[in-house]
Amino acid sequence: MTHFRYYTLPRIRWALSILLLCLGLLAVWLALDTPLPSSAAVCERLNREHYVTDNTILASGPIQYQELRGDYVPKNTWWFVGRQGDTVQFYTLDRLAVFLWRPADTLPFWQLDLTQQEDPIYCNLFGSQPNIGLAFEATPVVICTDPRVVRVEAQLISLGASERADPQAAIDSHGVSPTFTQVADGVWAAPSTLAPGPSDDSVAIWLAWCQGYDADGNLICQDSPTS
Repeated sequence: MTHFRYYTLPRIRWALSILLLCLGLLAVWLALDTPLPSSAAVCERLNREHYVTDNTILASGPIQYQELRGDYVPKNTWWFVGRQGDTVQFYTLDRLAVFLWRPADTLPFWQLDLTQQEDPIYCNLFGSQPNIGLAFEATPVVICTDPRVVRVEAQLISLGASERADPQAAIDSHGVSPTFTQVADGVWAAPSTLAPGPSDDSVAIWLAWCQGYDADGNLICQDSPTS
């Protein structure tokens, strides 16, 4: 009897308290008629805030920095890509738990109308963070709406102010070309990539050129951000 009173009974009370707390939270959630903050729900809320309707989430993946270290580097951050016709949406979310998410603090949403591009291809640099000097690290994701494209390439560069007159020479000098894997129809992703900065500049912009090729290796489309 003493063992039940001082050992078993407190644990039963503790378990019942946790159960009542969970039931209370469930009751509040049902009363508010609000979806749990899953990734899909957070993306949908961002869509509503930006007047996006009837889009489809195509792909997602983690942003895992390879070179950057420190408390300032985001942890448990994921990228998402959606599409609505010729417009694509880019989301950056923080994963709080197994199924709980929230918008990232930096650029959680933006969208691009590919019909405004010269060609229907674009490389987005998710989670761009500065490194030593003018270098940066980011997770490049390419989206292309041309169905003929089966393979993509991209060159990441921290382009110095003095290099803008001849960006191709800068790419040849210190551009980086990561390896992409197709993760969905029209979407390719590469691991987080470090792009070194220019050696003779104090100001730079972070850019990505990208190209799409068909099954025979012919260039179908490309995006050159400085052209």
